[in-house]
Amino acid sequence: MDLLTAIFLAAGAIICVVMLATYKPQAKYKNGMLFAVMLPAHAMDHEGIRDIQARFNKQFNRTGAWIALSLIPFLLLIRWHTYQSIYFFAWIFAICFVFVVPFRRAFRDTLALKRENDWFVGKKLEQDGTVVYTDDDEYWGNGFTYHNPHDKRILVTKRVGIGQTVNTATGVGKLIIWGTVGVSAALLIGVSFMLIRSELTSPTLTVTPEHRIEIKYPMYSYDFDMADVKEIALVDSVPSGMKTNGEGTNQVARGHFRLKDLGKARLYIFKNNPPYIRIKLEDVYIFYNDKDPRVTEQLYEQLRNE
Repeated sequence: MDLLTAIFLAAGAIICVVMLATYKPQAKYKNGMLFAVMLPAHAMDHEGIRDIQARFNKQFNRTGAWIALSLIPFLLLIRWHTYQSIYFFAWIFAICFVFVVPFRRAFRDTLALKRENDWFVGKKLEQDGTVVYTDDDEYWGNGFTYHNPHDKRILVTKRVGIGQTVNTATGVGKLIIWGTVGVSAALLIGVSFMLIRSELTSPTLTVTPEHRIEIKYPMYSYDFDMADVKEIALVDSVPSGMKTNGEGTNQVARGHFRLKDLGKARLYIFKNNPPYIRIKLEDVYIFYNDKDPRVTEQLYEQLRNE
């Protein structure tokens, strides 16, 4: 298992633990609430409540098993980091939704049973034929989304989890929620696009009629004059080092790196696929190769003859 896969798995495990710690305890009566619904203590003896609790636990455990199985494609993509990364981000969004489904159903069923049996902790008022409940359950959509147009507060204490949540009935609350959704979607689409483009695009090296060397690759293109070249060599290995700004997988290394004994470098290579063209400039080394070793050798001869 490589480092990137291990990092993704660790991040996924943390998120799953957080989701479990947030929603699993909701099946227990605490602070006068069950599944984020305010209930009197005697309601816990009702057979319908026990059925809802049992159904929730069964569905939640089944959901956890399906989430674990959904990691199999992620592990199978270990050799293709671009698609593995995209799958992981989509998986994170999916589990954040899927984990909530059993809780949402339990919340709705508990709220319906509460209204059916008139289990109201606060006062139940009737004004002009309208029923008003003072325990605020009607303002908590699905148990975790707060929408109260009569409340001017932007942030309120959560019923599920810790901290505060946004009142989506306020203008600022709507802006925060939809802004977060929009930014998250834009980031996911943008990152996925760049990753796929990088996966489908290989660096190209050309020499222009003006005797400039141009290396083209998304986000990490580079060009320089032949007159700036201090040394050109064809080598069989690239020194070890660390990435400072670029892409590094088991198959490729592209972008800015710092290499042992050489310092600053720009890499455009297919790993474990010698030979490599090494170009020394005033303050940076360039390493380049093609997937086909014969093409790399032809480029090297072309550069030597310039």
